[in-house]
Amino acid sequence: MFEVRAVPKPSYPRKTLKRKSRSEFSPKVRKLILERDNYQCVRCGRIAEHIHHCIYRSQMGGNQPWNGASVCLICHNLAHTKREVREWFEQFSERLKQQYNVEEWE
Repeated sequence: MFEVRAVPKPSYPRKTLKRKSRSEFSPKVRKLILERDNYQCVRCGRIAEHIHHCIYRSQMGGNQPWNGASVCLICHNLAHTKREVREWFEQFSERLKQQYNVEEWE
């Protein structure tokens, strides 16, 4: 019979972040977004618990501040389930792009 051996983890640090880490906002950007939005949900005004990607990464949205919005749990769930809420966040992102002068960043 064959002997199966586990491959040891490399001792050097990973060059690219794990997939989950690549799709998250960095702590610095998270703080910037929360402070910009006064730690309140941009849609309803409740206390913000999450940062939402206004334009999904699968739709070429990145982890820049203008693509993030502070949201409460309820609005975050709605953003992922209701088309009109998702469109609201896309429009919100467009307004933020104008505010941040995105052309200068790209």
